Amino acid sequence: MSGPGGDLVFVGDVHLDEGDEAVDAFRRFVEALAPATSRLVLAGDLFEVWIARPEIEGPHHRAVAQRLAGIRRRGVSVAYLEGNRDFRIAAAHRGTAFDDSSETGLVERQGGKSVFAIHGDLVNEDDRAYRAWRRVARSRAAWLVFNALPAATRVRFAARLRARLSRTNTAYRREFPEDAVRRFSAARFREGHDAVVLGHFHVEKDLAAEPPSPPGRILVLPEWKGSRRHLRIRPDGDIAFLDS
Repeated sequence: MSGPGGDLVFVGDVHLDEGDEAVDAFRRFVEALAPATSRLVLAGDLFEVWIARPEIEGPHHRAVAQRLAGIRRRGVSVAYLEGNRDFRIAAAHRGTAFDDSSETGLVERQGGKSVFAIHGDLVNEDDRAYRAWRRVARSRAAWLVFNALPAATRVRFAARLRARLSRTNTAYRREFPEDAVRRFSAARFREGHDAVVLGHFHVEKDLAAEPPSPPGRILVLPEWKGSRRHLRIRPDGDIAFLDS
């Protein structure tokens, strides 16, 4: 939960990669957040691929994780919503880069508002092929098999996975599934939340709920690297998308 006195900030898909000049830009952005922010929620897919194995994590992973650990030491709480490009990072980085993390969503409270936040890759129930692949890829059995592979094989597998992900699961970029997003959000509003925050779709949206849904606000985060924009909720409850 966000603490008193500071802003609650949400950042969407950043998709940093090895050798990416945006790594330093994002580290500067994170550092600049610290004075006025009490809680930072990263909405998943911070990197092109993030697999929590030391031999796979590169200098760009470590540089950003260190900066997040640094702002935590300055009193900023950091949460991570695991996305479709994140694999088992919670256990490796909780307590250092993050205070908490979740694949199934977090509830944040700020300015008298209850906000449900989740990465968003499971919002579209019509994407059955992706949902099936996700169940297998994130299963305990798959992780045990992966860890049993030689280190060099794990590194090669991670490279192939990154290449595959760059070619697949792009339908959300062509057409925003508004009906699916509204159905998902309406269920959260019926649970008593005032707003829903989603990443994953790479497009900035600020939508009001429509009847018969209970009242609420749907906030879809833009991808950070291209837009340099983020969502900020002030202690008084004011919500706005802002340039980073």
